[in-house]
Parts: sequence; structure tokens; C-alpha cells
Amino acid sequence: MRKLFDTGSSVTIEEFRLVRINGPYALLKLGPDFAMIKCGHFRIEAKGEELTVETLSEEVAVFTFASITALEIKEDGALPYA
Repeated sequence: MRKLFDTGSSVTIEEFRLVRINGPYALLKLGPDFAMIKCGHFRIEAKGEELTVETLSEEVAVFTFASITALEIKEDGALPYA
């Protein structure tokens, strides 16, 4: 079921080992130790040890690492989800 109102996306980092995205996003790349995601006008790249994808649905993604070693958020000039 679709939402009635667009609330945008939120990104939460928990305990320096979990990245949770709620709302519209696009998964750009996924590897054994990294995930690259686009949320709105931002690109988020999380790298770490032992990546596990807990949830991957239309508007929710949860990536869990044994530990996050790098987290980068960049503004992307392209249109969202283009």
C-alpha cells in the first residue's frame, strides 16, 4: 500500500554498525563489504566488515555490519532516482 503523503527519506546510523533508510531510496551498488544508496539529492556509501542486508523493500532498507569502517555522504547534483 502506498503512502498518502510523501514524507521524504530518513537515514539512521545505529551503534556504528547499522544503516537504516526509511522512505524513497535507490540502491546503486551492493558488494560484500559496502552499499551505495541514493536518497533524494544525496549519495550514501557505507563500508565495513561483514555486511548483512537485513531488509530490502520498496521504502525500507537495513544494512548491518560487524563494524562500519567508512561512511560518506555526498550531495549529488542529479535529480532524485534518475
